[in-house]
Amino acid sequence: MSGNASQGGRSFRGCHTDLWYFDQLPPTARAALANAMFDWSSGWAHGCWRRGARGFKTGPDIAARIAEEDAQQISKDRKRVSGITA
Repeated sequence: MSGNASQGGRSFRGCHTDLWYFDQLPPTARAALANAMFDWSSGWAHGCWRRGARGFKTGPDIAARIAEEDAQQISKDRKRVSGITA
């Protein structure tokens, strides 16, 4: 039997806008999100930071994690889009 919840799982966005979550993050994390190559969700980072997940304990931790995710995504995109040189 399947559930009929209107919101749940990965699609649940929360009750605040993404900018609200951005404003709640430490300044270092906000700068990392603002300067990231890709448009990462600040709600995701805020949720991990609020729960104290590994790699999200402090602003510099979050900044390092965002830089790591950026590097991984850039690597994936380079493999996917061949023949494009910078």
